[in-house]
Formats: sequence, C-alpha cells, structure tokens
Amino acid sequence: PEYETLALLGSNCLIDNLEALCYANELCNRYGLDTISLGGVVAFAMEAYERGLIDREDTGGMELLWGKEEALIEMIKQIAFKKGLGEILGQGVRKASERMGKNSIEFAPHIKGLELPAHDPRGYNAGAVGFATSARGACHLSGLSHTFERVLKSPEMGIPEPMDRFEVKGKGILAAKTQNLMGLMDSLKLCKFILFGGVTVTHIVKWYGDVTGRELTMEEFLKIGERIFNLKRLYNVRLGISRKDDWLPFRHLTLKRQGKGLTPNLPPLGQMLSEYYEYRGWSEEGIPTPEKIKELGL
Repeated sequence: PEYETLALLGSNCLIDNLEALCYANELCNRYGLDTISLGGVVAFAMEAYERGLIDREDTGGMELLWGKEEALIEMIKQIAFKKGLGEILGQGVRKASERMGKNSIEFAPHIKGLELPAHDPRGYNAGAVGFATSARGACHLSGLSHTFERVLKSPEMGIPEPMDRFEVKGKGILAAKTQNLMGLMDSLKLCKFILFGGVTVTHIVKWYGDVTGRELTMEEFLKIGERIFNLKRLYNVRLGISRKDDWLPFRHLTLKRQGKGLTPNLPPLGQMLSEYYEYRGWSEEGIPTPEKIKELGL
C-alpha cells in the first residue's frame, strides 16, 4: 500500500500486520473509500471506545481496540455498507463527533471536516498554516508547505533555502506562496513530486510557454496561482468560511508530542495566521479585501 495508507490504517490504528493492511487497502479500493479519511475515522472510534464513550453495544459486540486488525477490517465493511456504527463513522470524524457528543471533539482530528493525513502539523509550522487555510481542509497537497521546511527550495519564489521547520516568522508567507504554486501545478496537471527531482518553477514556466505559445514572466505566472487560491477562498467565504474555520484540531494546538526523537513544538497559529492574511491582502477575519479582488481581476 501507499505511504498514507500504511500510516493511517497502520500506525494511526497501531496495526503492524502488513498482510492485514494489504487486505484493508484492497477493501477500501473496492468499496471506493479514501484510506486517509478511513484511517482517521477508525482511529477516532478506537479512542472513543478506549475512553468509554462507546461500548460493545454500539459496535455490535466487537472490541474496537487499538492494534486489532479484525476490528479495522470489520469497520471498513460496516462503513461501506452503512451498518451499525459504520453508518455514523461513514459521515467522517466531524459528523461522528457531533453525533457522539460528550467530549469527543477534544480528540476529533479534522479541519473543515476533512481528516488529517500523515503529516503532523506540530512538526512543521508552515505546514500547520497550510492545513488550517486549505480550501478543502486538512490537505497536505494543497500547499505542500512542509516540504519547503525539509528539502525543497525555490529561489524564483523568494525561498532560497529550506526554512527551519520550527521558525515562526515568515511561515504564513511561505504557506501562501506554496499554495499558489500548488494551485498552478494542479491546473497544469503536473505531479508535485517532480519538484523533488530537480524541476524548478522556471522549468514549468518554460514548458507552459512551449506548449501554449503564450510567454509569461515569472511574476505573471505566479499571479495566476494567487488568483486560483483567492477564487477558491471567495467561494468558501460565500458559504460562510472565515478565520473561525482556519484552525487546527485541539490536540495539535495544545498537546505536546512526547517520546524519543519527538519535539514539543505547538504551532502558534494565531500569530502565523495574521502574517498569512496580511501577505495575502485579506482582512483579519480571513476575507479577501475589495482591493485584492480588484487587483486580481476577480
């Protein structure tokens, strides 16, 4: 199985049986279930069971325990066919938490209703901003910001070297820049992994000109990416999205990671959001200003 699948169905549920994970992945493929969201919601249910918020009566007699591959397989089937607890979990972590109530919101990992992938925002501050502000929630691919805190750089975009992942200043700006770039790459149907192979934004601009015959400067090219992201934001604003929705789950804002090789960083999201909004030309409520809309021709 692919990395995210192994991490969310495996590590996230404390399951290390590779054969079981291959079978779980096969079931998800056949049933049309996203393995990131599936792993997130099953792990949420396992924690709810551990905390006593649900019991065997809710699970149909099954012990929904960490590390129990039989429980994972059964929950995949229940979710796919909307049976028992699966009918609730199939609506995702946010809806399941709302229906479960009690204090389940404290450990319900989602952003704007989308479950988190296998990239902890406590480990990358720009990644945290990118997750919080992504148009569709906890999507690492909408900005891929965390990779510019690891190995990637882009001098053309004002990122001459990978940034320290725990630095705070400049991380709102980094998240915005990379979100603009990823919007361009999505529109051009380019695999984002080519950036790890030495392809630069300069190469992409040249390819665009070669294919279309339309020559763009770097500034014009990146401005299109900015328009793409702002257009998505304006659509979300019309649906009621604002700063109140640009958040991280409580656990990622308040619970320090502990253990060998782990860092206790907690992203100072409010500070970085303010920098992000200012750079984008949005209000403090996270809404594009009339001046920015006019500048982008939207």
